[in-house]
Amino acid sequence: MASTPLGLMDHETSKEKSGFLPWMVWGCGGLFYFYQFIIRTSPSYMTDDLMQAFQIQGLTLGVLTSFYYYAYSPMQIPLGLMLDRFGPRRVLIASCGLCALGCILFASSYHLTIACTGRFLMGMGSACAWIGSIKLATLWFPSDRVGMIIGLTMFLGTMGPFFGGPIVANVVDHMGWRQTMYLLGGIGALLIAFMWILLSDRPQTAMAVPENSQPVESIAKGLQVVFLSPQVWINAVYAMLMYVPLAAFADLWGVTFIQDLYQIETPLAASVISSVFFGVSVGALVTTYLSDKVGSRRLPMTIGAIGSLIIYCIIIYIPGVPLTVMYGLTFLTGFFFTGQLMCFASAVDMVPSSSSGVVVGFTNMVVMLSGVIFQPFVGWLLDLSHHISEDASSRVSLYAIHDWRFSLTSLVICLAVALFLTLFIKETHPKKHVLHKHSERESR
Repeated sequence: MASTPLGLMDHETSKEKSGFLPWMVWGCGGLFYFYQFIIRTSPSYMTDDLMQAFQIQGLTLGVLTSFYYYAYSPMQIPLGLMLDRFGPRRVLIASCGLCALGCILFASSYHLTIACTGRFLMGMGSACAWIGSIKLATLWFPSDRVGMIIGLTMFLGTMGPFFGGPIVANVVDHMGWRQTMYLLGGIGALLIAFMWILLSDRPQTAMAVPENSQPVESIAKGLQVVFLSPQVWINAVYAMLMYVPLAAFADLWGVTFIQDLYQIETPLAASVISSVFFGVSVGALVTTYLSDKVGSRRLPMTIGAIGSLIIYCIIIYIPGVPLTVMYGLTFLTGFFFTGQLMCFASAVDMVPSSSSGVVVGFTNMVVMLSGVIFQPFVGWLLDLSHHISEDASSRVSLYAIHDWRFSLTSLVICLAVALFLTLFIKETHPKKHVLHKHSERESR
């Protein structure tokens, strides 16, 4: 078989990586990330309904919703290996199918066990959305643009709860939580068809270069590189601690907190919390651009931890904040959170590119432990504080503001520890344009 000259192949691949096709392919992953963010945060718009439907309190509700993370977190490394070995197309399509199935099962549930199973399937499917999108970016874009694509992916994903959150809250109010989840399952089925038509694993010219089949020895070596790196661990723990407020506050308890704080209806409270995700969307673009501009990953991580710590202290401890100001504060929590995104760019720079899927999966696995631990933990702290007036007719707990301050202090502690860890994270500067980083490192 005639071989294609390497220089010509590099030139052709470069053209493919600079056209419209890479954006279309990445957009498939980005839309999936958009979708999974909506289903991830959907319980925050139906907390009262779920507590009434299953006759549960705060701790149990936190356990129910955290089943999403019980699947999401441990799936990260296996999915990273699958993405490296089989490519993103098949893995992403199958993952979206699990999301749709989980939504339908959750909507159909009348027993807590079935509801937990539905959330588990949603988490298992959603687990691939973020790392799959990053994998598409590494395959379809030059390496010096990967940081920007990570920011755009987060921008697109967080537009889900920003635009979709208030809509979901209104649909829940008008149609009920079950019909809302059925609707989300149907949207997932449409997304599967969209990805089936448009999604491709890698540029066609790059397919002329046979991809390493990654034997067991290579996979084991990649895992060893990741697990034995102290910097990878510190980087991942920082990322997890920064994510705690998003997982525990924005994803679940924030809407109820705002309702109790201002005595307002769910759709209005949801619009306040949606500002968190708007802040993430804007911050993702600004942070990744400035990181590349100043040539630093660590600086945005430090600024993000400082800003998040200050803003959450204001939200939790300062009384009498006007509702209009709260919109701005929640926006800023999302904006400063995006310093955490640099952890993924740093993680990729810490290991050979043949292990990029594994290290991103490992980092995201540790990050998502925040939901596993802190969604039920905040609920447990709320119940522990126990200054609760219980509605005898609905058995739904109504929490006082000092209960919220007691429980949400756990978020402040996490952010303080994250700031401390930035002292130990080594700088990994954004890499200059390297077209075939993957091929070069594997040929060494």
